[in-house]
Amino acid sequence: MSLQGNAIIGQSGGPSIVINASLVGAIEAARDSAEIETFYGALHGINGILYEQFIDLFREDHELVEQIRYTPSAALGTSRLKPNDADLDRCMEVFQAHNIRYFFYIGGDDSQLACHRISQLAKVSDWDMNIVGIPKTIDNDLVITDNCPGFGSAARLAASAVQFVARDAEAFGNVEVIEIMGRGAGWITGATQVGRQEEQYAPHLVYLPEVTVDPDKFLADCHEQFDQWGYLVIAVSEGFAFAESDTPTTSAKVDEFGHARLGGVAQALSDMVEDELGVRSRFDRLGNLQRCFAFAASQVDLDEAYAVGQNAINRACAGESDVMITIQRKSNEPFVFECEDTSLTSVAGKTKVVPAAWINEEQNGITEEFVAYARPLMQGRHELLAPGIPHYPRFQKQMIAGKLSEYVRQ
Repeated sequence: MSLQGNAIIGQSGGPSIVINASLVGAIEAARDSAEIETFYGALHGINGILYEQFIDLFREDHELVEQIRYTPSAALGTSRLKPNDADLDRCMEVFQAHNIRYFFYIGGDDSQLACHRISQLAKVSDWDMNIVGIPKTIDNDLVITDNCPGFGSAARLAASAVQFVARDAEAFGNVEVIEIMGRGAGWITGATQVGRQEEQYAPHLVYLPEVTVDPDKFLADCHEQFDQWGYLVIAVSEGFAFAESDTPTTSAKVDEFGHARLGGVAQALSDMVEDELGVRSRFDRLGNLQRCFAFAASQVDLDEAYAVGQNAINRACAGESDVMITIQRKSNEPFVFECEDTSLTSVAGKTKVVPAAWINEEQNGITEEFVAYARPLMQGRHELLAPGIPHYPRFQKQMIAGKLSEYVRQ
């Protein structure tokens, strides 16, 4: 049902390059709404609600809000707090005290679960509210929706970084291992292969957490690719592990949701390859740059993020609740999408992994179906970067014939 009163929005979990576009889409839609009287921004997610730390978004300057649309990371601050029952009861007290009838939360599956729990509590608290989740995760692992705002830009950065560092590895004839975010789903890592325009170009090997690989098979693949091309670039998800491997790639520390902190797989693999091939191997970890490197922003990603924020307001004011906004792809060329919604229960606590059919038979790369899915989401902003993933020319290397006997270095 349509309600009259105030609204509040928060940002949760790991930020993204485009998360603020969703916030701005919501702000601008709320300004046009007759139902929303004041629109609050909760500072640091649920924490801001618990401690009544929120700002009046309607009093922010319009021009500044438009600039926030292109600002990376979470303008309101974010949180990984997993609310307990007492926290949720406190949220309801705050909502009632401030006449908040609409709650919007930008986040991933854990955030959608929090939305659903608040929605269920509102139904038994004699306080009418409409609650809508706004999708966000660079990991692209929310089910139902075609893709998640944040993924396209993170994928664009990862694919571009692979192309950049590959030229360095090629120049030296070295090995490079790049570690990319992805705990249980390898969407970003797989997307690095979008930049591989010819067989000899990087990444030569791509390993996702959806597969387990025998260490001997891994080293054999490395030998084959390095011997063939004279250099080797490997893209690997942070959640990748060998079957029955004792390689330490996780920390004993966990986050607020009980997830182990990942990291170190690139170094472990790099050491293995260097020992096996006898050539210099370097490693890099993209880390938080995947969530905040605004120069890699995808225009499609920005457009989607803004649209889901705007759509969330419109659907809530029309009476919808306990739903998350989804993106449905209508065509690839040109890329066209529409916003729909799904129940929060269909999304919360679930993970969308890369389909097995989109991973190649050798389990060291992805298929053309994956490339066709990811490429439209990774197009750049014209005012910042050229569209698409960078592609650099190479000399054709017209060799001359030698005139002396082969040199053997002493």
